[in-house]
Amino acid sequence: MNKTVVAMYLRLSREDDDKNGKEESNSITAQRELVKNHIETIMAGQPYSILEFCDDGYSGAGFERPGFKAMTGAARAGEINVIAVKDFSRFGRDYLEVGRYLEFIFPVMQVRFLSVNDGYDSNNQAGATGGMGLALKNLVYSMYSRDLSKKVRTAQHTRVKNGEFIASFAPYGYKKNPENPHKLLADTEVAWVVQKIFQMAADGTKVSEIARCLNEMEVPTKYLYHRSKGENFPCIYSHTKIKLWDCSMISKTIKNQVYLGKLVWNQSKCGLDTGKKQVKQPEEEWIVYENHHQPLVTQEVFDKANRNIIPSNSSRKGIKQQNQLFFCGYCGKSLQCRGGRYSCRSCVQQKKNDCQNVRTSEKNLHDAVTCQIRSMASVLADERTAIKKQGKDSRKAVLESIVSNNVKAISQWKDTKVNLYAQYKDGKITKENYITEMEKGKAKLLELEQDKEKAQKELDAMIKTEAAEEIQEEELSGLSVLETFDKEKIQILIEKVFVYGSDAIEIVWKTSNPFE
Repeated sequence: MNKTVVAMYLRLSREDDDKNGKEESNSITAQRELVKNHIETIMAGQPYSILEFCDDGYSGAGFERPGFKAMTGAARAGEINVIAVKDFSRFGRDYLEVGRYLEFIFPVMQVRFLSVNDGYDSNNQAGATGGMGLALKNLVYSMYSRDLSKKVRTAQHTRVKNGEFIASFAPYGYKKNPENPHKLLADTEVAWVVQKIFQMAADGTKVSEIARCLNEMEVPTKYLYHRSKGENFPCIYSHTKIKLWDCSMISKTIKNQVYLGKLVWNQSKCGLDTGKKQVKQPEEEWIVYENHHQPLVTQEVFDKANRNIIPSNSSRKGIKQQNQLFFCGYCGKSLQCRGGRYSCRSCVQQKKNDCQNVRTSEKNLHDAVTCQIRSMASVLADERTAIKKQGKDSRKAVLESIVSNNVKAISQWKDTKVNLYAQYKDGKITKENYITEMEKGKAKLLELEQDKEKAQKELDAMIKTEAAEEIQEEELSGLSVLETFDKEKIQILIEKVFVYGSDAIEIVWKTSNPFE
């Protein structure tokens, strides 16, 4: 008898977190015990095995969670028969998406769903009543999440007004007080860097020259400094290949009032009630706590430095608004266009660096990209016609079936291998028969894995190509005969363009690249 594979999914959001230095939170441990006991009761008398998937410290508002994605991926591959959770809110708080999984996706996958505290078992929920109850419960969870997001922000505001520093990482130049992590102390290792930045700016040094000075001195940036301390500091510019001081870092440092000893909060907000978007707040809504910690600069130096870094209108003449299409192939920063030429804004970070090679004519770059977009649009249009003739949907179904069946067959071979060994151990088959059957099984297993890999590769390519099908045929036709550069139309197919020089570019397409 084949074993039933039960996936136990556990989740704890950051708001509920009670790790306190432990590898996992107490609530995760409690969920595990509760769900495990329920599985033992439900599966009593049946052979089964348990796979655990966990997201400790992830919000249930979205579904971009590593444990959740791994679990649903295994379910799609046919490796899971049952999914068990503590309650619906652990699975997710978006009631529409949860309902879609339970009402449509899991039934198609033939995956049974169990929710312990809700008394829910998909095997016993035929008819509309169960679905209605599920929808109402998930609606309540969704409303609760939005309300919780506002309450968390309100609680944070109250703590800041009481003088508590609540951010995850201390500002560059400071460190958290070991005796009270809600207070800040000057970090003697890098506090001098902040003071040097302010003094140079107050003396009239340009921000680009300050950045170049720090890079030549090999002073680590905020990201590199935190990483050197073993802290998991996030990288804002994850696409950049080099981590050097630049003009924006210097400007943000000089404008930051934290170096006056002030605790500033609510400069922007992000949450479910803002659509999870970063929204800047007007200065009158900022929360400012005076004399919170030791200042690193005086008010006089701060004001003078800020006056000097504000660019005049004349200095910005000829510079177009920052683009979101052309990027430096070396540092990853967006290019600026001045006087009909594109160049990297990071070229001044050092006396000599690769970014200085990124200089090209605006006309030549636009013409090159326009030429490439015409070729790509033509190929995609031809490919779409060919796919229609080949009956893509039926082919996709065949590939999915091959992958699913082979995954199941590979899983079944593992059980067969154990049974063969047990029979050999009990003397039911000879050693020669055991070896013969094992060799046959290994050969079959290799064949199954090769077929699965081949089908999966073709399926992945087909899925990527589907992205192009979202583009209307009229749009593809228009792009295939595009004569002049049109940024809005170009971005239908192009994600980014990395420029390495006047004769070297790399295009990141929004669809699979048929030229590869």
